[in-house]
Amino acid sequence: LLCDISWLSPRWQSWLVRMQSGFILISSFYLIVQMGVLGLLLLTYTVQISSFHEATETAISITKSSDLRQWSWQLLFLANLYWLDPVLEQFVPPEIVRWKEVVCYGGYLVLLVWFLRGISDVDNCLTRYGHFAWTHILIIFLTFQASLLLRTLQHGMMWYIFSVSIITINDIAAYMCGFFFGRTPLIVLSPKKTLEGYLGGGVFTVAIGPVFGLLLSRYEQLACPTTGFTVLSCTLEPFNLARGQIPPFLWHSLYISIFASTFGPTAGFLCSGFKRACKRKNFGNLIPGHGGVLDRCDCMFLMASFAYIYTANIAHPHS
Repeated sequence: LLCDISWLSPRWQSWLVRMQSGFILISSFYLIVQMGVLGLLLLTYTVQISSFHEATETAISITKSSDLRQWSWQLLFLANLYWLDPVLEQFVPPEIVRWKEVVCYGGYLVLLVWFLRGISDVDNCLTRYGHFAWTHILIIFLTFQASLLLRTLQHGMMWYIFSVSIITINDIAAYMCGFFFGRTPLIVLSPKKTLEGYLGGGVFTVAIGPVFGLLLSRYEQLACPTTGFTVLSCTLEPFNLARGQIPPFLWHSLYISIFASTFGPTAGFLCSGFKRACKRKNFGNLIPGHGGVLDRCDCMFLMASFAYIYTANIAHPHS
């Protein structure tokens, strides 16, 4: 902050720091979007890897299985190879792409043997198997869902941008409503969440979502399909409210916003429960006022899988 805020109460200090960090994050995301498909690819892998690091270190602090750290990263590498984005496959030797399932399966068998050979005392089996299970959960929650989000880019970057932005809008709105009006606790896994914040954030999200979606659909760079790192040329859907011409993406935005305001926050509750079980407030401290990368992006991973399911089965079922 550019001024001394020590005279404020801790509650308002936290609010100001959180708002400043949020502004920096939103500005950074805008710059990344300017990079196009490449920027969103780099962002996705950066967030995934950073989140995996934070969650793995949290688990190791409890299980004391630091010798499995390298094992966990090897499993993450295999998962990213198995769910390699089609855009990146063109930079991988064809032989590896052709045999990647065999390579990944063989690598997984090696990791399985590695894990079993590392058990020297049956008394610590439970914690080591806990680490084993947690790493697999992370692979599904982070790597698998991130790979699904990248597959929406072929239909236009607006699907990616809207999905991760609308859940952020919901989180900000819920925080603001909870900060000023919150009285009723919502869930024990996240003590600071309130019913008023959840409902207020939900109403605001559903109201602003279609407007934001309409705005995105007016830019060819965001609305047109992509192939590789290139945005194809296309004709935007007409918009004339007086004549009843409404772009389909406006309605898609409404439905995605409804999901973001109802089920979207559950991913945050899930991660909060794990942090509470580990006696941790946050997964990290990289982002002032927010915590770590996973603390900021936990709900985005659930939105990632929903965005893919929605585009593949409803918006573009025949593509």
